[in-house]
Amino acid sequence: MSRELAKRLRDVADLLEAAVEDGDCKTAEEALDELREIIEELESGA
Repeated sequence: MSRELAKRLRDVADLLEAAVEDGDCKTAEEALDELREIIEELESGA
């Protein structure tokens, strides 16, 4: 796994953690969207 991808995943995890702590569903949804984008990239072999 590339360092760039690992950093993106860590950033999303941090964002999700903060959103959960704050009860911020909108930010959690945005983080989930980013996770889905990363998954699509991995599936396509990018």
